[in-house]
Amino acid sequence: MPRKSRRKSRWRTNSILAVIILLFSAGVGTAMATQNYLWRIPAPHVGSNPRAVLIDELSLDYPNPSFTSNVTLSLMSSGYSIDYIAPSASAVDFFRQLPSKNYDLVIIRAHTGSSQSIITTQPYSKSEYILDQLSGKLVAAQVESGPPYFALTPGFVRQAMTGRFPSSTIVLMGCAALVGTHDLASAFLDKGASLFTGWNGPVTVIHMDTSTAVLVNQISTGHSPELVSSTEIRPDPVYGARLTYLDWNGLVNSRVNSILPAITAGSLLAIMLVFGPLTIFIAPKFIGIFEHYRPLSKQKRRSERVRVSSETGTMGETVNPST
Repeated sequence: MPRKSRRKSRWRTNSILAVIILLFSAGVGTAMATQNYLWRIPAPHVGSNPRAVLIDELSLDYPNPSFTSNVTLSLMSSGYSIDYIAPSASAVDFFRQLPSKNYDLVIIRAHTGSSQSIITTQPYSKSEYILDQLSGKLVAAQVESGPPYFALTPGFVRQAMTGRFPSSTIVLMGCAALVGTHDLASAFLDKGASLFTGWNGPVTVIHMDTSTAVLVNQISTGHSPELVSSTEIRPDPVYGARLTYLDWNGLVNSRVNSILPAITAGSLLAIMLVFGPLTIFIAPKFIGIFEHYRPLSKQKRRSERVRVSSETGTMGETVNPST
């Protein structure tokens, strides 16, 4: 094989390999960048029996033994094992470990702050959890004119909680847990939960407890939380808030719709980055081929004109004697 042909073949092979490597790298980079944002690997579930937990921070100010009893009986009669967590001065540490405890159903009876946060019963202190406070994962929050407590922000759920929820259902009973940007719900879903249920506005404690007891009872018997919240739970009679939900698929769909223009622009940029440099190398090749064949084309046209002229002359010589 001539040296020029071998060089051309090697250049073609290297160009194809470069394109494949670039496309593969772009695909891997995109997959890694969107993990737990547009897709995720479910956390393994440990144990065969379903597990639930009732975190009752609100019982510090609004105890409701009847609610606790009803929820516990409903879940236990359906085969759940249930843990009850009372108000504690170490609530932050418990919440930090919550995903790794492998609960299928997490019920959080607590106040929620105006900045999409869960208010614990652990008294606030500037000297504790300094790094979490500086990074905004923990903030101070008050209920009416009471003392300040630590409150968990969406950043705490995403970045400070350890482990991942095993496709858990999260029921946050506080006011306005699902309003605005749904940051708190999105944080729990990004952490592995499959469904987040909460109120879309202020709600009275009595209605909150009654409705949650109905919801948990229906969940324990196998009913869909989405169906129960939309058909069997009435709005709060005072504030009109409704129990709503956000699931992982709905969150992903909303994110895809919001970043679709960016994906389109990024794809065009990637095409330019991949094929732009190639045109620099390919264009001279095409120009060389064109320059090689252009003299041949001119010569062919010249030969054609000569041939036509010759044939015309011959025809004239043939015709003249007959006239």
